[in-house]
Formats: sequence, C-alpha cells, structure tokens
Amino acid sequence: MWKKLGLAVFLSAMIGLGGCQKADYEKQEEENKKEELVIWSYYETQAQRDGLNKLIRDFNQSQNQYHVSWEYVPMTGFVKGLSSAYTENKLPDMAILDNPDTPSMIRLGLFEDITEEVQDWNLEKEYYASIIDTVKYEDRYYGVPFNCNNTALIYNKTMLKEAGCEPPSTWAELRETAKKLTTGEHDGFLMCGIEGEQGAFQILSWILAASGDPSDLQENTQESPWTQTYGFFSELLEDGSLSENCINLTQTDVSREFVQGKAAIIQNGPWAFPMLDESGIDYGVAPIPGKDAETTENAAVLGGENIAIIKGKNVTGSLAFLNFCMDGQELLAFCETANVLPAKISAAQEMAKQDERMEVFVRQMEDAVTRTSIPQWESVAQKLTDKMYQLVEKK
Repeated sequence: MWKKLGLAVFLSAMIGLGGCQKADYEKQEEENKKEELVIWSYYETQAQRDGLNKLIRDFNQSQNQYHVSWEYVPMTGFVKGLSSAYTENKLPDMAILDNPDTPSMIRLGLFEDITEEVQDWNLEKEYYASIIDTVKYEDRYYGVPFNCNNTALIYNKTMLKEAGCEPPSTWAELRETAKKLTTGEHDGFLMCGIEGEQGAFQILSWILAASGDPSDLQENTQESPWTQTYGFFSELLEDGSLSENCINLTQTDVSREFVQGKAAIIQNGPWAFPMLDESGIDYGVAPIPGKDAETTENAAVLGGENIAIIKGKNVTGSLAFLNFCMDGQELLAFCETANVLPAKISAAQEMAKQDERMEVFVRQMEDAVTRTSIPQWESVAQKLTDKMYQLVEKK
C-alpha cells in the first residue's frame, strides 16, 4: 500500500513539475515573440537604476508586444558612443541623454522627428518650457523631456545651529557663514569644480547669480559676472572655507564629503538625497544665493535628461514606451525613486507637496536656464572649469 501511495505521490509531483516546466516554456515562448527594444542610459546611482528598472518592468508587464531592456554607457563617453554606434550601425532604439547634449545630436540627424506623433501630448502646456526647448529644432520635436533638476544649497542643520547660523541667502552671508563653519574637521562650504559638464553645471549657477541675465555673460570688464564670481570663489579659497580639492571632486564625491562630516554646506541636487538619508544626517535645503538681495533670479541651471528615438530603429515600439512613460503617475513613480523632478509641471508640483525637500528645486525650475541657450556653450563650459583650476593654482 505504502509503495502504491509513494508511487502516486511521485507521479503527482512529476506531473506538477511537468506543468511548471510547460508554463515556464510557454512564458519564455511568449517573451521570445515580443519585439526587443534597447535603451542606452548613463544612470549609475542605485536610485536611478532602481527607478529605471521599475519603469521598464512595469511597461513590459503592461502589454504583450514589446520587451524593453536598458544598457549602461558611461556619461563621459555617452555622446561619443552614440556617434560611434551610428557609424557602425550598432545603435539602441532609444537614448536617455543629458538635455544639453540633445540639440547637437538632433542637428546631426541622429533622432527621429516625432512631431506628428506627439501633437496631442500637450508638451508646450504641460512641461517646463526650458526643457521643451532642448528637444525642439526648427519647431519640430525630436524627443520628449524625461526628468529635470537643478542645484541648491544643502546644509547640515546641526552644524549651523551649533554655530548660531541661518541658511545664507546672499554671497556675503554665505562667506560669513562658511567662515564660522570652517574648522580643522570640516569645510564651511563645498562644491564640485571638476573639469567637464558636472563642474561647469555647478559653477554656472554662480555666474547667473552675479548677473541675473543668461544673455549677459561677458568676461572682459571688472563688473562682469565672471569677474565677480571668481572673485567670490577666490575669497572663499583664501578664507579656507572652500577646499582647493573642489577641482577634483565630482558631485557624488561632494555628497560623500558631506555625509562624512567634512563639509557643513554643499551645492548639490536632489539625486544626493538617498546617500544623505542613509547617513542619518539632519539636513535642509536652501536656494542658490544671489550676489546680493537684488540679484536672486535665474540662478538655477537646468539639469536632467530627455529621451529620444534613434532614427531608423523601432519607432512604433519606442513611441509605445514613451507614451507609457509620459503618464503622470508612471513618471512620478520613476522620479520619486530616482530622486529627480518630473519634467511635467503638474507631476513636479505634486512631488513637492509630498516631499518638502523638493519645494526649493521646483520653485527654481520656474526660472531655470538651459545651458544650450548660452551661445557656444561647450566653449563656455571649458572656460568655467579652467578658471576654477587657475584660481586654485594661484592660491
């Protein structure tokens, strides 16, 4: 009897196993029938990767026609990688790229014109105008905004309280506060001044804070925003409030210094929040200070990414993915995970309501300046970091 029962259990298990194998096989067959879509992205923080992974997973589960995956390409070689892949015919279907890089790629003819396909998406009304400008060329659309950000001051509440300081709102206040906060253990203020887009992105905010006018970036007079900005940086360096090592630090490095208690105030963006939260530091966020009380507008520089469809690739499938992404809730969920702002205004405002730390960044987005609106930006960007290096060398 027991032998018969054992045989029955064995046969039942084998049938069950066979059923599972059949289900797995059928599922794999279904996956194999889907059209494959590949995205390139330079996302490297865990929060960014988690957000993109979830967005793609949700899209893949929402329909049965397409299967999306993404590949990491380092930011430093992203544009060059796209250009090389174009000549070698090894391009992905879509690219998530830095918004200032988008216009040059459009002019090279790398992206699909999707004007007709997105005409009912209300891009001009529902998205920040500054970032919309980066996906347009001659009134045609070659991509859609994916997310946005800018930088602000992030400060250690405990250090400021112990020093009897308030978050600074002008350069004079920042210099005085940074002096008080500078000790043998930590700098009063720290920012990223490294060569390349990251350093230029941070420095430009201070140039704008000195002028309030992105069209007035002359550097040939004593009163020019360049002269005033680098004069201010020179004072911070002379005070010992700003570390000379700023020219070697990425934005992530600056966050690490803050987490380790080596800086009281830093300039950074919301992408730094996961690292800060994990450390347990009690921190606050304040706007980029104006040169004085009268020049506090337009000090924010637009950051973030666009998503574009590569010319000649799977346009229909890519549009299905873009349409899925542009849904307010899907975009908001991604941005909440990745700690960036939605480029869709209503979603960004909703995010600020849910997370008060984002309120400053949302407010600054109203006047955020695109780097591509500055003539010969690539040349300007190089000068911005070169001058910071020169300051440090002179000290």
